[in-house]
Amino acid sequence: MSDDPQTPPPGWSDDQPPPYRAGGSSDADGWGSPADSGRAAGGSGSAWSPPPPAPKPGVIPLRPLGVGEIMAGAIDYVRREPRTVIAVAAMVGVVAAFVQLILVATTSSELAAIPTEDPSQLDADQLVGAVVTVVTVAVVTSAVAGVLQIFGTGMLTHVMGRAVVGRSTSIAQAWELVRPQLLRLIGATILVGLAVALVVIVPLAPGVAVLSGGMLELGGVLLFFGAIAAVVLGLWVTFGLILTTPVVALEDSNPIVAMKRSWRLVKGAFWRTLGIVLLGSIVAQAVGSIAASPFTLLGGAGGEITTWSVFGLAIAGMITTLVALPFVAGVTALVYIDRRIRTENLAPVLQAAAERGD
Repeated sequence: MSDDPQTPPPGWSDDQPPPYRAGGSSDADGWGSPADSGRAAGGSGSAWSPPPPAPKPGVIPLRPLGVGEIMAGAIDYVRREPRTVIAVAAMVGVVAAFVQLILVATTSSELAAIPTEDPSQLDADQLVGAVVTVVTVAVVTSAVAGVLQIFGTGMLTHVMGRAVVGRSTSIAQAWELVRPQLLRLIGATILVGLAVALVVIVPLAPGVAVLSGGMLELGGVLLFFGAIAAVVLGLWVTFGLILTTPVVALEDSNPIVAMKRSWRLVKGAFWRTLGIVLLGSIVAQAVGSIAASPFTLLGGAGGEITTWSVFGLAIAGMITTLVALPFVAGVTALVYIDRRIRTENLAPVLQAAAERGD
């Protein structure tokens, strides 16, 4: 272990354990490297003595976690930090809903001109105008919602990272931790999206090319098997890179390093990682959808685009975000921490950080 203490990256020093460093770091720095973590676990003990219970300074016991413990930890950090967690999720949901309302309000005349029962009534100019309007609204709202989701997920990941070692986090502290990382978080999200898109498009391309050449039977067969390959490869890359955001946030890494690190952490536990994150997402979306159902029904009432329908759907989306975002971000962060505990023996380093209270 190095005798020279290293200066932690900005945002970690006295507020949060510093990240993994490939070159090693002092235990005094916090989370440390995999090699340092392994040495911290050394020592002798009686062969007949039962192991002591794992310490639990925060929302999880510092040992390899079960699925239930990950889900419980994702709930517990909301209970421990309701102001910060709910405020972050509310900011994301409210701003996204507000942007959606503003954009729809500015294009209400075009939207109102879209016949919901017989689109053939549109002339060419109306059709082009309607399509451009709808696409513009969809692209802008999706981009804004995506950036806000990245922003919120980064903040909540820091909240969870501190909650694991028993530390409270204010909104101001979470913002100070994530602010220098925002561009890297956005860049990492874009790169992950491009990687997934690439492995989905490539298997579909031969079938599409053959179909466009008029060879329908061969094209259909190629497209069928290409679709299967696209789903498999898409899931493989998506969940292989699922820990990229926690790595960027908690290890202060750049996007490329974070993607490689996520891939290594997930290696050997792909199906477990996929199952836990999918379960967390399904639970969060189900609870959020139930909570938002009155407004969803309001938004869909009558089947027409009205002020009330737009308002109802915007509120429904806000409520779903308020419920789902904290839980999914918490589950993903805990999967990351669990993988480091299992593969790098991070638990003793976390315990040392909790005891120091730094």
